[in-house]
Amino acid sequence: MDVKVLTMVKTSDLFERWRNLQVCTWEQNKMETNNFRASLSRCCNAPSFLFTTKRNTPAGTKLRYEVDTSGILPVTTEVFKMFPDKLEKWRRPFYEVLQNYENSSVVLPAFYNTRNTDVSFRVKYMLDDFDSQRGVYFFHPQYLLNVQRFWAVQGVRAKRLSSGLMLVTAALEMCEEVHLYGFWAFPMNPAGVFITHHYYDNVKPRPGFHAMPHEIFNFIHMHTRGIVHVHTGQCS
Repeated sequence: MDVKVLTMVKTSDLFERWRNLQVCTWEQNKMETNNFRASLSRCCNAPSFLFTTKRNTPAGTKLRYEVDTSGILPVTTEVFKMFPDKLEKWRRPFYEVLQNYENSSVVLPAFYNTRNTDVSFRVKYMLDDFDSQRGVYFFHPQYLLNVQRFWAVQGVRAKRLSSGLMLVTAALEMCEEVHLYGFWAFPMNPAGVFITHHYYDNVKPRPGFHAMPHEIFNFIHMHTRGIVHVHTGQCS
């Protein structure tokens, strides 16, 4: 099914196609996967620009925010060393929650806007205070803008892509084979049982903020092309 006819597809039809994926045999199509990876590399270049690093953002850079394009953050060595005057009282509870996710890193949109910068830096400082070995990475704003443009061409037009699609995009460019679990955009599972929006809460995004049906359609499209394997059954 072509991306251009997405608006003609009813949500109920999309749900049925999504649900039926679990009964289909999936096999990776190397040619489709390599072509898709090449397209991502030309547009986004995740290996070089997924995260903000000293290599792609040297000291002296004037980093432009992803959304607040009029705002600029001068990158100095002090930016990543300074500690804020105040650290919120919820630091330890937040740290203890992170302990549930073993061998994982924290990825933050620090340069989405100026407010996110303060919050993201406080997370980094908090983990340093507790001598955490957990890696903290900041999305590079230019990478996210490139990803937004890439998916807009595929029909995903929203104020912001979901964090899930951002990370899937990076994985598709850097991994040999990608499997997705828990990617679902409907209020009930394939068996018809109502489920929460996230696995950890039922807080939904503001209307119009994400374009979830369009994202889900593209996952289905890539699944049928053998680019990504979407798992919709129960995990064993």
